[in-house]
Amino acid sequence: MKRIFTFFLTCLFLSTCFFSSYGQARVVVLPGWDPMTGGNPDDFNNIFFDAVIADSTGRMENPNTIYELKRGHLYPQGNILKNFGYHLHIRAEEGDGPLPQFIPGKKSDGSYGNDYMRTEDDMTLENISFNAFRPDGAYLNRCVEIHAAGSRTVIDGCIFYGDRGAGITLKADSLRVFIKNVTVGNAGHRKSTGGNGRLVDLRPQAPYVDTLVIENSTVYNASDRVVRNMGSIVNYLYIDHITAFNTKGWHGGVQLGYVRNATVKNSLFANVISMGHNPRINEQTQPEKHFAVITIDTVFDGQSIVVRNNNIYYDQIIIDVWAKYDSVSAPYSVAPTLEIAVGSGNVDNMFFEEVLVLNQVCDPISDYVDAVYANPAATEFPENWCVGGAGGFFPNQIDAGYADTYDSYTAADGDYPVGNLNYFPDKKAEWEANPPNSVSSIDMTLNEFSIYPNPTTSELNIKIDLQNSSKVNISIMDMSGRVVSTVLQNELSAGTHVYSHDVSTQLSKGMYFITVQTEQGITTQKLFVEGGF
Repeated sequence: MKRIFTFFLTCLFLSTCFFSSYGQARVVVLPGWDPMTGGNPDDFNNIFFDAVIADSTGRMENPNTIYELKRGHLYPQGNILKNFGYHLHIRAEEGDGPLPQFIPGKKSDGSYGNDYMRTEDDMTLENISFNAFRPDGAYLNRCVEIHAAGSRTVIDGCIFYGDRGAGITLKADSLRVFIKNVTVGNAGHRKSTGGNGRLVDLRPQAPYVDTLVIENSTVYNASDRVVRNMGSIVNYLYIDHITAFNTKGWHGGVQLGYVRNATVKNSLFANVISMGHNPRINEQTQPEKHFAVITIDTVFDGQSIVVRNNNIYYDQIIIDVWAKYDSVSAPYSVAPTLEIAVGSGNVDNMFFEEVLVLNQVCDPISDYVDAVYANPAATEFPENWCVGGAGGFFPNQIDAGYADTYDSYTAADGDYPVGNLNYFPDKKAEWEANPPNSVSSIDMTLNEFSIYPNPTTSELNIKIDLQNSSKVNISIMDMSGRVVSTVLQNELSAGTHVYSHDVSTQLSKGMYFITVQTEQGITTQKLFVEGGF
């Protein structure tokens, strides 16, 4: 009966959808379960999933379809939504009420689902909350997995809460991912002393990541770190004005991995690596380069690494726990290899240490750390994960801002506070109006970049389409990041441009990277040469 009722509601919502036209967008409004009106949430199980699947004809007629969810409504979902062949665009309705929230729903067999979405094409998420705490006491494995090679994903203003693995997991080649104003809280299993609990997880199924941008985002009470890289080659990684606190994992804070161009600046790391060394393994077996707040795996010629104006500190209560058990008083703030990568002349500007009192955040997890060190074999730990109530706050209640009397308030580029600017509304508005050297690529000048044939034996065609006029540099690099051929350096008008380039006299057989750099970002593709000299 419930499934019949759900199907009826789906049909009703689709038949009474509100369509508005701004530009060429088609907006489909999908109500969910409103707890204020009572009723049974099971009657709305997979209501969003069913509606999107049933809307295939509408999407074909207008590919620029936006699914708009109601503020304050809940959307139970047990089935995994996969957007084969269409751009999935989901947003909250305008307003100031609670964000629409996905909550764990049931699959056809009655069990709860493990993921919400596995993208198979481009995706945009705006102001959506993902709650991964299941009613059976378990957690979803991951909220969003990106599986579409070469796709573009934009996630803005979203919350990921209680996820066992990572809020956003990258599992495909040549991805472009842009993250702004995102909050990740209570990520990872609180009864595990290492691994899981991340904002972004780069998995081996993502051997090459073209672009990863993270701005104005917060990560707190996570079992591991902000970014984990399991071996991906990253062309361009940009982190600016993020706040991370109470992350306990011994792996680090931000793992740059094997990266060609990286920036980490104006960010706040408070009590990151709260656990210190993992007491469940021999600390001497841990690679030194991984026991740091910001790490890099490989240093090579041709890299561009910028790390500056970051505040990294530990509260005394966490330091006191380390002093009781650990032979290391605190982790490195930056890995020794990272100092080499940025260059000796830039080391002094990488970070500073100013202990702040944050406005409204979870208590430091010192009791938890103390209990794990005291008995590493234990399976029951204190319930001091940030779940609301005394000593804790829900994601929409967190305020990791601080008083303007601190040096950190004016330490960042352009006289702006360090950390997530969402906690400083006036400063954020000023910053967005005049961004200081911002390289955020969410509104990229480059609409299209394609090369053909690929692989090639001699002649390579390069097609780019620009949204705006821009200075453009097209170059080819070898695997070490060394530029081996420059195709173009010029100012180009908006529109489509096609160039032919003979690689047979310049490149030997093998794999290369061809990069288009505009004034707003960098985009790279792999190039395979089968002929060559």
